[in-house]
Amino acid sequence: MGLNGATFLKELETIIPGQGIKKIIAGVDLSSWRDVDGLILTGSTAPLRASLETVFEGVQSASGTTDGGSLQIVIPRDYDQSVDKLKIRFLAQSLGTDVPTIDATMYRKREGVAITSDLDPTISGAINTVTALADWVEINCDGQGLHPGDAVHFDFTLSAHATHAASFYALEVEYNGTVVYYDKTDRS
Repeated sequence: MGLNGATFLKELETIIPGQGIKKIIAGVDLSSWRDVDGLILTGSTAPLRASLETVFEGVQSASGTTDGGSLQIVIPRDYDQSVDKLKIRFLAQSLGTDVPTIDATMYRKREGVAITSDLDPTISGAINTVTALADWVEINCDGQGLHPGDAVHFDFTLSAHATHAASFYALEVEYNGTVVYYDKTDRS
């Protein structure tokens, strides 16, 4: 008789204490980011695709622009709703002395339930203004009652940065997950 690893780990779930395992949703990156109309970012959208440095492509919010675009994700099936941790993270920097922040409106759609009003996630701080140094800025979505399989939509807004552009080098969605996703009725 063989040992099924998923079943074994599922049974251990009741004895493993802690806050879940920190994970990143694979496949959600800068190419997942869309403009306010849901279109793929180009050199003429807001925000726009740009060559940020000699060998580095990314997303840029031109000076004077507050529209930060949008992102849609599905909460992973191994999301641990008992610890309720989810963050949208941007590796970003201001290209001058402007100190913009990035904020979001957040809407959730769940099977059999009407779309929510803005769940109002919080930001972690301003975008770094130190020349040539990027830093992670987070939108914290903890405490929003998210469940695995929920569809979530974000509309991003940047505070005024009238003089200098803001550059974004990476985007990731970080969450706490269980050891393994296991559904005995779905073996696919």
